[in-house]
Amino acid sequence: MYLKNLILRLFVLKIFVTFFYGCQSSKLLNEGIQEGYEAINPASIIAVPTFVLPDPSKMAVIDPAIINTHQFIPKLEAKVMEAFKDQPNINGYSFTVVNNVIVKENLDILKNMNQRLIVISSRFSSRESVVRSIITSSCLSRKNFVEFYSYCVAPDNAWISELNKLALKVLNADTALLVILKHLDSNSDNDIYTLNGGISLLLVDTNNGKLIWGKDKFVTLKNPPEKKYFPSVDELLNSIFNEDFWDGFPGRIQKTKPKV
Repeated sequence: MYLKNLILRLFVLKIFVTFFYGCQSSKLLNEGIQEGYEAINPASIIAVPTFVLPDPSKMAVIDPAIINTHQFIPKLEAKVMEAFKDQPNINGYSFTVVNNVIVKENLDILKNMNQRLIVISSRFSSRESVVRSIITSSCLSRKNFVEFYSYCVAPDNAWISELNKLALKVLNADTALLVILKHLDSNSDNDIYTLNGGISLLLVDTNNGKLIWGKDKFVTLKNPPEKKYFPSVDELLNSIFNEDFWDGFPGRIQKTKPKV
């Protein structure tokens, strides 16, 4: 009788644990402002030159030909900076300023940060048990790039160290704006020309690497059959960076939407 009761209790406990952790792992990390940072007003934001990394939470691809042919990265960074024009509550340093500091002092910080992103991302495809054992359960269940950063990258000590160095070199900025090109490709099927693009923007604390505000966006543009060419990268960037994209960005004043 005692054995039967014990087995029953263990069975009930197993159901509870499975249900509880199942619910926990399925909860999507919210985009936008993160818990605990609702009232933050960054003193100085550094815009970190764009990282190119296929989204580790998706079947993402990046076509380097589109990047090179259409000067995609400069256009992307210009579009991001455009969002902070006439924003008196936001102080910081542009992509160009940050890059000039890195180049002038011959620093490897951006190179090292990019390498950490690649190393952390590659763990998911590794066949080495030692490497895969590093992946935490929350990191393993990432569902978008915001979660990949929060659960996989932000806790990495080597990543935090490089962020600290970057902040120290650029006038002790307390926050960094990370831009990640996570998907970019095109295809044509039955005379329908399609352009796909995915961008993640992350505002992070340069002291501890934690996410303050984050946004993921994926857009697919299709031209009608009579237009036998691909949509432009400018159209793609305009579709991604609409006013709603910036909702909740610390210190940024939302622009009034035109009345219809």
